[in-house]
Amino acid sequence: MTLQFAISPDVNIQNVTDWFIFNTKLQRITEEAFHPTAYTDFADLHAAFEENRADLVYANAADTAYLVRDKGYLPVAWASGMAKEATVVVAADSEIQKVTDLTAPLTAAATDAPDVERICRILLEPANLAYPDIEVSLRPNPVLVAKAVMQGQVPVGFFPQNAYEELSSMVKMQLRELIRSRIYVVRSSLLASPGIAHLVESIWHGLEQLSADPANKDLLTALGAPQGWERLEREDTEFMIDLMDALAQEGSPSR
Repeated sequence: MTLQFAISPDVNIQNVTDWFIFNTKLQRITEEAFHPTAYTDFADLHAAFEENRADLVYANAADTAYLVRDKGYLPVAWASGMAKEATVVVAADSEIQKVTDLTAPLTAAATDAPDVERICRILLEPANLAYPDIEVSLRPNPVLVAKAVMQGQVPVGFFPQNAYEELSSMVKMQLRELIRSRIYVVRSSLLASPGIAHLVESIWHGLEQLSADPANKDLLTALGAPQGWERLEREDTEFMIDLMDALAQEGSPSR
């Protein structure tokens, strides 16, 4: 039986090919068949969750909290020492120079990534912007968030820091970071559905082998895991769930 491996839209958008290579190596080591899907739209990814079309998932923090708490997914691993941060971006020629230049009402372009949205809303608190003051205009992926900001459709964009850094130099020349977070504990995670609970240890041992082989160094770096993979424990996900809940209390609705 072929299992479905779902990859979140905000994970290393320029490295889709590397994820397919990673999938091939993981199949070889675990002797299990995985079919990878690199989603470009969160709506499609979330539909896959609800329709049980995601056996193995590399998910952002908000989806990790939802999948573990509400769908019974099991933690497997996360990139060692690599946290996800968020960035608020404006157009390069924008008159907005600092957070306190922002005024209500404000529209921000973002992907459907609640963890990033929550963090960015907190970053904008110095501008005295309450939750109702900020309207989020959703885009399917970070590239279209950048396009919305560059074309002046919105004054600001919310990005996962790694997704912003992976935009082409030509795109980034037309953008400017306004502020970025320094939370250090929000990470994307590799999760297994309850249906493949019996494969968790096999998958983890496969990741250990990948991390231990120097030949995989460039691949791991491309995947955003230059230090290899670290075992993700239930306690780690509980902490992240608590953090997502705390951020949600700032005003953003839960997923």
